[in-house]
Amino acid sequence: MILRRLRIQRFLGLTDATFEFAPGINVIVGPNEAGKSTLRRAIRTALYGNPAGTSAKIRDELRSWGESEASELYLEFEIDGREFALYKDYGARKIVLSGGGKTWDSHKLVQERLGDVLGLPSVELFEATAQVAQAELERIQLTSIAKELGRIVGGGGEDVTTAIRRLEQRIREMERGSRGMAKDPGVLKTLETRAVAFRTQVVQLTAAAADAERKQRELTQIRSQLAEREAEFEAKRALLEMNRQMLQDVERLEGLRQQETMLAEKMSQIEQTLTSLADLDRRLETATADGVPEEAATKSARSLMDRIAMREQEARHLRAGLEEQASALPTGRAWFGLLVLGIALAISGIALGITTAPYGWWLALAGGLVAAIGGWRRSQIAEDERRQMARRQEKQARLLDLDAEVVLDQQSFSDHLTRLRAGSLDQAEQRVRDYQDLVRARQALGDLLTAVRAGGSDDVLRDRWKKLRLDIFGIEEGLRAPEKAGRRLTPLEVQSLDVQVARISEEVKRAADRERRLTVELEHLRGDAETLTGLEEQLQETEDGLITARRQHAVYAAALDGLNEARKQAEIPVREVVSGKASEYLRILSEGRYERLQVEKDSLQVKVWSDAAGDWVLPEEPHLSRGTVDLVYLSARIALVGVLAEGKQPPLLLDDPFVTFDERRRAAASRLLRELSQTHQIFLFTSTRHFDKGADRLIELSIRGVEAGTPEESTRSRAPVEARPVGPLWEKS
Repeated sequence: MILRRLRIQRFLGLTDATFEFAPGINVIVGPNEAGKSTLRRAIRTALYGNPAGTSAKIRDELRSWGESEASELYLEFEIDGREFALYKDYGARKIVLSGGGKTWDSHKLVQERLGDVLGLPSVELFEATAQVAQAELERIQLTSIAKELGRIVGGGGEDVTTAIRRLEQRIREMERGSRGMAKDPGVLKTLETRAVAFRTQVVQLTAAAADAERKQRELTQIRSQLAEREAEFEAKRALLEMNRQMLQDVERLEGLRQQETMLAEKMSQIEQTLTSLADLDRRLETATADGVPEEAATKSARSLMDRIAMREQEARHLRAGLEEQASALPTGRAWFGLLVLGIALAISGIALGITTAPYGWWLALAGGLVAAIGGWRRSQIAEDERRQMARRQEKQARLLDLDAEVVLDQQSFSDHLTRLRAGSLDQAEQRVRDYQDLVRARQALGDLLTAVRAGGSDDVLRDRWKKLRLDIFGIEEGLRAPEKAGRRLTPLEVQSLDVQVARISEEVKRAADRERRLTVELEHLRGDAETLTGLEEQLQETEDGLITARRQHAVYAAALDGLNEARKQAEIPVREVVSGKASEYLRILSEGRYERLQVEKDSLQVKVWSDAAGDWVLPEEPHLSRGTVDLVYLSARIALVGVLAEGKQPPLLLDDPFVTFDERRRAAASRLLRELSQTHQIFLFTSTRHFDKGADRLIELSIRGVEAGTPEESTRSRAPVEARPVGPLWEKS
């Protein structure tokens, strides 16, 4: 059997890789974590893996990290020049072997045919023989190869009587409960009962499984859509954040420009203020050249002037009052006429009363009253006139005093103007005001200059201005950067993008909610679906186990009569062939230092002849070096392949078994590999370059990829093509 091409998809660390192999020695070289162990396991899985019977846990373990779909393997191989293709899909849980115009899609049938071709029907037997690694050599050394050979052959070194007794006991145990009731049924009855129960449960859970599959498809679609929307959301959110940052930069730029403008204005204001201060100093110097009137003196002159004005006003009021008194007419004449009339009326009334007129006394009374009132009022007027005369005299005296005081004050005011060296009080006051205005203006400019400088110097302000200019330049350059300028949006577009991001975020939330609801709904059905899957697997395993158990039962029954002959046929070839082949391999590897290796009859223990010891010794330290021990067990393991494969030629998978070898032994190992390549296809997985020259096909693995070729010329591996069927795999259907 020659492996030609293997395509690996989503298998452990290899997501999509294709490897082409040569019929002879294939050296797979690469550092740790490059995929050597993955490729070795992929070859073994392609030959022995069962996609239909693999549990969900194992499928998840085989799937590449981060991939949603399960692993797929596509193997092309030749048998006697005929081409075949083997396809295994762990997601669909199917297997297809095609070639010679025929197709097999049952793992049982496929594995039977592959087992016949390989000569090693089980993966356990393959791993114990054709797959050799340093770690496995160590394991065999520790547990003894006798136990491995005994387990594989089936005898294990036991005597015939013990074997027969064990076979009879095993047959009784298997048949217990098949012909009647039994408390502890045997494996046949147990498997039959279990198969019936599994079939019943599978029928009941089929409907639930179908519903679960429908919801799972919907959930897968939702997750795909959710991933797309989340990717769109992240892209637009990033664009939005970038534009928001640019808007913040623009806003900050405007603020810095305002600060720059304010600082420039402040510096200009400082220059103008300094110029104005110099001008004020010149004006103050001019204003004080002839002296500045004292403010107290001007205030005293102003007070004197105000007093003169007040006295002049008072004098005017007194003169006006005297003139009014002089022009007023006496009021006493009217009241004098009224008095005369009253007396006349009184006399007339008395006369009439005497003459006995009826109303004479009333007339006399009225006249008397009028005369009395007139007389009283006349006396009052006379008193008022006396008082007015007295006040007039007082006013005249006051007027004379005021005139004299005004004259004195005017003389004093004139003396003040002379001292102030001013033609008028207004002129003096104006000079004082002008001086005070200049002083206040200079003080205000000084305060303004202090406030503008804010405790700093002009140099500090200039440095701040330069720093602002640099900051403005940096922001402007950042905004003009191609990666930003090409994606810059207008504020309106940013607002629209913000709305889009919010909308997509809501859609993502709704999709996530739908996903959670589907997940919850699916959880109620997944248990049944997973149970159904498990039941189907268990049913298949139970039926396979029942077939195997029945076959074992028949084998055990037939073996009772011919155990001795069967033991001879199994043990003698193993010891003789293994001893001969292993000795030959050991001679090549040890360069003739060790040439004889034997397997003991009863224990099947491997021993090697040591010339130094002059006896057969166990392959273990300290009798032999660690490298020699590895040579012995490697020779035995390879020899076992020829015996147990019954003449078939399975490929040999060697996972760096020469790691303890020195340069000479590596050269010997190369010769052994060339010898073995005449009958077996060799796959040597190594992290060193010691075996490159001896390779018929060199496959270089690295973290970045895979290169394949011969040592002279490396070529890239090609994608596999569908195998062209040329004939039947073998005469079986």
